[in-house]
Amino acid sequence: MKVVVTVSNFAEVFRALDVSDLIELRLDLFPKFPDERKLIGIKKPVIVTVRREREGGMFKGDEIRRLDAIARYSSYAKYVDLECDVPDEYFELMKCGVIESYHNLKETPCYEFLKDLVESRRGDIFKIATMGRDKTDVLKIVRLLCEYDNLIAFLMGDEFAYTRILSLFLGSPFIYCSLDKSIAPGQLEVNKVRKILGILR
Repeated sequence: MKVVVTVSNFAEVFRALDVSDLIELRLDLFPKFPDERKLIGIKKPVIVTVRREREGGMFKGDEIRRLDAIARYSSYAKYVDLECDVPDEYFELMKCGVIESYHNLKETPCYEFLKDLVESRRGDIFKIATMGRDKTDVLKIVRLLCEYDNLIAFLMGDEFAYTRILSLFLGSPFIYCSLDKSIAPGQLEVNKVRKILGILR
C-alpha cells in the first residue's frame, strides 16, 4: 500500500516529499500548467491529474487541450489519471501507467453499474470515488474491493472518510491524502493517515 499526497502547487511538492510514497499533481489547481520537464526534478513518483469541473476539479477549458496536455506529461510521470469516459485513443497515447477513474459527487450508483465499469477498464488501475449516503454504499465498495484487484475504491464525505483506510486493508494499492486542507470531500491529512496505519499494523 502506498500513500499518495495530493498537491495544488510546486511549493507543496517539496513539503510532500518526506511524507509521501507518490505525489499527485492536481494540475487543474495549479496557477498554470507547468513546463512538463519540471517533473524531472521531483524525487518521488508522480501521478498527473487534470480534473474536470464536473468531477469536482477546476479545469473548465477545452477537453482536447486537457487530454493533449496529459499525454505530454505522461512522458515524465509514473501514472496519469484518465476518466472512464475518455476515448480509447487517448489511453493508447499515454507513455506511463494509467489510473482510470470514475467520480460521482452526488451518489454511489448500484453495484452492477460499478462492476461493469471495473470489468470494462482499460487502465492499469481503476479508481472509484463516489459520494456516500448510507451503509449500503459501504457494502458496494467492500464487495468490489473483495472481488477485483488493482482497484482503488472509497466513499467521499466526512462521514465515510474511514472507507479510505478500509480500502487499503481490502487491497487498494493507494490512499490519497492531503497535506493540510482536504482537496476532496473526506480526504484525510497525511500525518493522521500514517499514524492510523501505524496503530492498525
